[in-house]
Amino acid sequence: MNPVRYQRKIQVTLVLISCCLFVCSCSKTKAPVVEAVPAYQPPPPPTVQVPTVVPAKQNEVEEALNRVFKGAAVLDQSVQPAFYAGDFNGDAVQDIAIAVKPAPNKIETLNEEYPAWLLRDPFAAEDTRSVSLRVSENESLLAIIHGYGANDWRDPQATQTFLLKNVVGSDLEVRAGTEFVKENHGKKIPPIRGDVIGQMLRGNRGYIYFAAATYRWFDPAHYNGEQPHGAFHGAMGRKS
Repeated sequence: MNPVRYQRKIQVTLVLISCCLFVCSCSKTKAPVVEAVPAYQPPPPPTVQVPTVVPAKQNEVEEALNRVFKGAAVLDQSVQPAFYAGDFNGDAVQDIAIAVKPAPNKIETLNEEYPAWLLRDPFAAEDTRSVSLRVSENESLLAIIHGYGANDWRDPQATQTFLLKNVVGSDLEVRAGTEFVKENHGKKIPPIRGDVIGQMLRGNRGYIYFAAATYRWFDPAHYNGEQPHGAFHGAMGRKS
């Protein structure tokens, strides 16, 4: 055999063997592993920041009294505690209820014709105006200062105030309006818009609540289901 032809035959044979080995190695290569798509997981719900209710301090309460009454009313130290915080008018801003009495020699200021506050009697059948009501010497009264903005009743612009007669009793407490309505579900109660102030008064346990234009007294033992004058209709509760 021609040496040249023999050498070429060997070369072709080697090339064929190499190709076969390459094809075999490719056929044995494992297919790449495809990672499973992770299941969708919704993001955690955002954390709700509940506003912190800062306890009222006596110096802050006295400052609020001076802002509104200009020294004509002072804390009634015979009532303990003498002040309570709560959202009494239902506007989601904290208010302050303060037991007060006339300052010495300031009774005329509390009885001026056009005061900077609203003098009211929650027991009155009608929305009695300040001009027909009078404050007496050493009379115990309840001042409710409505809050304003983020600084609530502490804000310098928080001056809207109701001065209430005949509603300073004993064993005072603040009840959340929503809880009060739930606890009295199925019972006859007036429309409750905000927090209520419970106390013992005139021998009965009752509550002071906001009725849009004024504050009213609610006695569960004697309430007949009638709507008081000026009641707020978009309230937490309703008559049943």
